[in-house]
Amino acid sequence: MRIRDIIGRLGGDEFALILVMQQGQQGAALVASKIREVLRAPFELQGHEVNVTASIGITIHPEDASDFDTLIKYADTAMYRAKQAGRDTYRFFTAQMNADVQARLNLETALRRAVENEEFVLYYQPKVRLNSGRISGLEALLRWQRPGHGMVPPNEFILLLEETGLIVRVGSWVISSVCNPIGLWLNSMVGAVQVSVNVSGRQFVEGDLDADVIRGLEINGIPADLLELELTETSLMANTERTIGTLRNLKHRCVQISIDDFGTGYSSLAYLRCFPIDKLKIDIAFIRDVTTNPDDAAIVLAIIQMAHSLKLDVVAEGVESAAQMMYLRRHHCDYIQGFCFSAPLPVTQVEKILRDEQHLLLPVGARSTQQKTLLLVDNEPHMLAPLQHLLRQDGYRILAARSAAEGFELLALNEVQIILCNQRLPIKNGNSGVFLDNVKELYPDTFRISPGDIYRESILDAMNRGAIYCVYTKPWDDILLRDNVREAFRSYCLLHNVFTDDLDG
Repeated sequence: MRIRDIIGRLGGDEFALILVMQQGQQGAALVASKIREVLRAPFELQGHEVNVTASIGITIHPEDASDFDTLIKYADTAMYRAKQAGRDTYRFFTAQMNADVQARLNLETALRRAVENEEFVLYYQPKVRLNSGRISGLEALLRWQRPGHGMVPPNEFILLLEETGLIVRVGSWVISSVCNPIGLWLNSMVGAVQVSVNVSGRQFVEGDLDADVIRGLEINGIPADLLELELTETSLMANTERTIGTLRNLKHRCVQISIDDFGTGYSSLAYLRCFPIDKLKIDIAFIRDVTTNPDDAAIVLAIIQMAHSLKLDVVAEGVESAAQMMYLRRHHCDYIQGFCFSAPLPVTQVEKILRDEQHLLLPVGARSTQQKTLLLVDNEPHMLAPLQHLLRQDGYRILAARSAAEGFELLALNEVQIILCNQRLPIKNGNSGVFLDNVKELYPDTFRISPGDIYRESILDAMNRGAIYCVYTKPWDDILLRDNVREAFRSYCLLHNVFTDDLDG
């Protein structure tokens, strides 16, 4: 520090520096960097080597403000933004920061008022059992009916409930509010319905989750197995011993336990066997591209296999399309939840679905069949019609796609044995790669036939990697192409022991 600069301790671990300089932002940034550099050097404290880092917030007079109190407040705001950025860095105050802080304060005040005025409501989203298509239960989802703003989605307020600790009180209200309709349905024509609720990690530490659950069950006279608690991996790993103890007590009463957003947290597989859980819920991040992205598909299938080996059920959340649903069904996922069946609904609408016994219908045209099925994929539409006409005479069930996206959807919806496709057909919609390469990873049992073209090295490379089974030429020889397809089906049948009574058909 120079002789005209001032440094002082504000309290705790906060210090203030007043710098007099001509360079403005540039000079302040240089000093901030020097402070960080000095503090990074280790020093000895009672025989231990210690490192310290600093998060620095900077405000400039008179550009940002003219009075001392406001300048301190602005610097403090910028400092917390530096902490949010990962610490050991600095941030300059901006007007947007002030607007963000003010908006957060307003939102926090409104949330505290919402708790007092009971402005929260519950929506319910059905979970569907894939092997029967019938509703197996519901998930209760928190919504905020904010006066003057309408229905506020959870992503705009849940995090703040967590940060302020209000989630403990709200979580207790959710459990009580969920148990009431469960009891009413149990004594009506609807019957027994299992409902799951999301539980925050702070409810374990600061609340009395055990008491909340017992009170809700006893007051409403419902069996404990009709209530399911959903916890994230992160909340499970915090205060592990206490969490395990609480969950075991609840499990002893037959309350169901599931891990939500599985695969996105930091859980230890060694701990997984210690928790008394019944289900794993696969996060939507892996479901969104499960029919097109081999990496996502591999993670989903690994979770399903691991869960089943541990005798756990699997729920896929965020299932939005028939293709995703059929892919998960084929790979033995137990339940799905998402817009493919129903959006979250208010209690009156979900009651109607339950009373009417609505169930999931397989998409029209999607079949699990023992018929020989051939998929043609070509982004040149004039090529598809003659191929279909030629190959249909051999009795195959023929599907046709004009793009990689259509091809992926048809593969997810149908059991396909043989695929005819251009080896260089690209994957679009933000995804990179070649269609047949991804198909090889997603559907390794399929036999893939591609036309030979001027890209001879590409074809040879694809064959060496197993991406394609054989090639045909464009324009093709009708007899040779039919023989190639027939031989591909024969090889498939022999390899997988299917269609054995019709190998020559």
